[in-house]
Amino acid sequence: MTPLEFLSRFSDPRGLSRRSVVIALAFYLRQEAGTPQFTSSDMRACFRDALQKPPANLPALLRSLTRGKTAPLLVFPRRGRFSLSIYGLREVEDALAPKTTSPENLGAFLGAALPYLQRLVAKVADENRRKFLAEAIACLGVQAKRATVIMTWLVAIDHLYNYILANKLSDFNAALARCRGPLSGYSVRAKDDFAGIKDSVLLEVCRSANIISNDVRRILDEKLGIRNSCAHPSIIEIHDTKVVNFIEDLVDNLIVKYPC
Repeated sequence: MTPLEFLSRFSDPRGLSRRSVVIALAFYLRQEAGTPQFTSSDMRACFRDALQKPPANLPALLRSLTRGKTAPLLVFPRRGRFSLSIYGLREVEDALAPKTTSPENLGAFLGAALPYLQRLVAKVADENRRKFLAEAIACLGVQAKRATVIMTWLVAIDHLYNYILANKLSDFNAALARCRGPLSGYSVRAKDDFAGIKDSVLLEVCRSANIISNDVRRILDEKLGIRNSCAHPSIIEIHDTKVVNFIEDLVDNLIVKYPC
């Protein structure tokens, strides 16, 4: 796990103070990187790997976090190293603890899947889509599985819109021009223009224009069917495993495979 993936486990990493980020990264170094003692240079590298600007006063900030009876960090002055204290360890563990429901209520599968999905969010480069997907996964934590499916599909389609606009607009419009019926003569110039195209038609045009592969088209067709089933009241049961697969398929086979 990278520092960026680790910070994505927090509900809203943007809301973390510099102090909180330092303590979180100290936890990362200890628990994930196997580095119980670290230097200010180690911490600065973690900030950069997490795509954050290190504090200009990082050494002073580290020293300030070693003061007091319940200081989150320990210092080893002669060696110029710091370590997470038991108070810092508990602070991060409390912040990462599930807030929505207890593990026994989630079940063994979902209790293990949610941390994995939270790490998967870090693969989404766009900040707005990343935050939206995190909210979709939070819905899964309270068993709002249909909401998770619908929101995840919206993230994926929004990504596809942006990919087409940035890389394949002329190819898309050329394939769209071959359509008959209501879309005859229709073209896309801006993102809002996609609103006039059904998702099923969008996928068909993308395949016709070689914007996506046939394998990806089959995956998206399947996911669209699941999304449609979740968008209307019905008696079908949506299993946790299907929702998890829905998210990972769309992230890995669309969002990551076709970067904007």
